[in-house]
Amino acid sequence: MKKIYKTIFIIITCFILFGCQNNSPVKNTNNHDQKVEVKNISSSQMIDQEPSNEAKEILKKHNEVTGIKAANTDKDLIIAVEIEHNKRFQLKKIKKELTKEVKKHFKDFHVELTVDKKIFLELDELEKKIESDKIEPTKLNKEIDRITKLSKEKT
Repeated sequence: MKKIYKTIFIIITCFILFGCQNNSPVKNTNNHDQKVEVKNISSSQMIDQEPSNEAKEILKKHNEVTGIKAANTDKDLIIAVEIEHNKRFQLKKIKKELTKEVKKHFKDFHVELTVDKKIFLELDELEKKIESDKIEPTKLNKEIDRITKLSKEKT
């Protein structure tokens, strides 16, 4: 009987030792090797998106940022940022730093920075409309106001 227990114990130990071994090479998920995909918005003279493009250039230098979407009017600038998944525990601190940096560069604008995925997707759609000239300046103001209100909502 002791021999059976001893054999079972050895078999289980072997399964644990060989089964928990990781043979796959470790992937380097460091963001230094990856580049943040930033699409600059260009459209007609009526809707100048240069401040949005500048904000994207400023924010893409941060290692924890993986994606940036932004749009602006004459006085408002709204930015949505995607953060690296393993940095999400420091989300509040990162958001505060990024907001401070953007506000320092754009003192003439009311700056709204968010890390909300819903806002990121909304701004992606808005960028596409601006790029294809399917939106008028008055409509753009309303859209940015709507997205700003969405970003301030608590879920």
